[in-house]
Amino acid sequence: MSDQLLSYYERELAYIRQSLEGFGQQFPEHASSMRLNQSGQEDPNISRLIDAVALLTAKTEKRIDEQFPEVLQDLFNVLYPGYLQTVPSYAPFKLELSGEAGAEPLSLAKGSELSVQINQSECLFTLVDELVVAPYDIAQIEASSAPFNFPTPKAIRRADAVIQLTLKSDDPSILFSQMALGHFDFYVRGFENSSRGLIDLLLLNTEAVSLLDETGCQLEIDVGRLRSRVADPDFNWLPQYGNHLAGFDQLRDYFAFPDKAAYLRIDDLGKELMQFSTNTLTLNFFVQQLPTEFLRLFTSQVFALNTVPAINLYQQHGEPIRYDFTKLAMPVVADVDNDSDLTVVSIDTVNEVLPTGDAPLMPVYDGGYWLAQQRPKWQARQKWDEKGRRQTEISISDADMRDGKEDVVLSLLLNVCNGRLPCLIPSHTEADSLAAVDLPGLIRVVKTPTAPQYPSLDNHLSWRFIALLNANFSSLVQVDDPTRVLQDVVRLCCNSIHCSVADAIKKVTYRHMVAPVTIGRQSIFSSGTEVILLLDNELLDSEFAVVGEVLNAFFKQFCSFDRFIQLSIERFGTDEPGLDFEKCHGSQLCL
Repeated sequence: MSDQLLSYYERELAYIRQSLEGFGQQFPEHASSMRLNQSGQEDPNISRLIDAVALLTAKTEKRIDEQFPEVLQDLFNVLYPGYLQTVPSYAPFKLELSGEAGAEPLSLAKGSELSVQINQSECLFTLVDELVVAPYDIAQIEASSAPFNFPTPKAIRRADAVIQLTLKSDDPSILFSQMALGHFDFYVRGFENSSRGLIDLLLLNTEAVSLLDETGCQLEIDVGRLRSRVADPDFNWLPQYGNHLAGFDQLRDYFAFPDKAAYLRIDDLGKELMQFSTNTLTLNFFVQQLPTEFLRLFTSQVFALNTVPAINLYQQHGEPIRYDFTKLAMPVVADVDNDSDLTVVSIDTVNEVLPTGDAPLMPVYDGGYWLAQQRPKWQARQKWDEKGRRQTEISISDADMRDGKEDVVLSLLLNVCNGRLPCLIPSHTEADSLAAVDLPGLIRVVKTPTAPQYPSLDNHLSWRFIALLNANFSSLVQVDDPTRVLQDVVRLCCNSIHCSVADAIKKVTYRHMVAPVTIGRQSIFSSGTEVILLLDNELLDSEFAVVGEVLNAFFKQFCSFDRFIQLSIERFGTDEPGLDFEKCHGSQLCL
């Protein structure tokens, strides 16, 4: 008996025993005559009968469950295609400037591919964000405590420490005033490759930001322009489809790639940088409550510029398939090479190879009544094979089979990843750009790529997620226990068994109100909902600000056109201040 069948058997046996116990309480005389549930004295024939019924029922339920996911996966392909797809490895890549960066803007487009060699195999990574090359780098990072021996902003009230980043032009002959600059994007590597705590410190405890040149000329920066990109709508890493909901995508992205919070930005800092006619500047972060032990840990490696996230997901043509209709489905193979570690994440397109050229096939649930129903259709599904590997299969439905058609040859365009192979790539490994762009330096891996994640194919969890997709805001509000429902939503977006964010949600309260809202410089009174969350900061592992941004993006998706949503987050068990986000009106999202 396999382990999977054993779990079915034990569950059915427990259910039968429980039912017999109820039968014994309701009909004690009949139960006594049959000697039911009498430990040590039960009729052996009755015991064998119960075991046999439990085994037969377990086999039947197992076979039903093995066939039922086909319908469920097809439903997911329509409602939320990305939910059951493999989450590929992720790694940050840094461009190390070599003194050749000019003043003209240079970028590596989103979707560009990077090649990394490991164990005589090639791993391809796709950029999930545009790399805008900054023609300067961080020469030095240091931290010191008050009092400060240099000009400080007037906004300082309680800041007791400063983190100083010395920015230096890659080409000493080029001044900042000669550069074409935009946002200031930087990556927080943290201490010993752990950015937890430092990100929250920057986002919550930064009181002032300033630029300072060597002559003492100072320019103050609005601290509100410093933010994390974790909830940016154009910064999603996992594949998005037209029917995905933005709030759920933000949650899934954060849980799949926690390092996404390490990408910070100061909006339009280039405007201030270009006001200095020098090749060296100091960027100051004046912070409160910086731990004393942190002062000596700041080195030039704590923050990084010219760093871009990339995931091990790319397109490749799969092996041709001769589909003869003798089987219900056939496996999809990305590469017939035995040494290949390619994992099929999804099927992008399927074509039938004909003497006159390739004829595209459409998915079985795509199209509408206006399309020809006689055209062949394809259907994909995922399962686990006997060796515990994720496998993708394809089925073809062809109405022309009755006309004597024997088989078809299919060509497939797949989205694939290299499985767990990227986990062997050490940090500082050099990568090659496959884009037709001459970069002024070498690209290296900042840290070892993460392991791929394989979402559960559990039917029960999948149905619960589908129920959320087809419900509206009332499914969170009009329930007996809104806290438990919100925890359930968060857990369903997380691939891990343990979800600290869900555990940290202690209480959620919804208050419907009418309040003033500013839209396009016009103040109006609008109805809306205030969401008050009580979070346990200790369970979040110093990611209070980041989790708040993600949850705020999640609730924004429930904004109707004529209502607003406002999220307020309080800390559990402490008097420390929480987070109050601005009201978000539905009409603002349409502008």
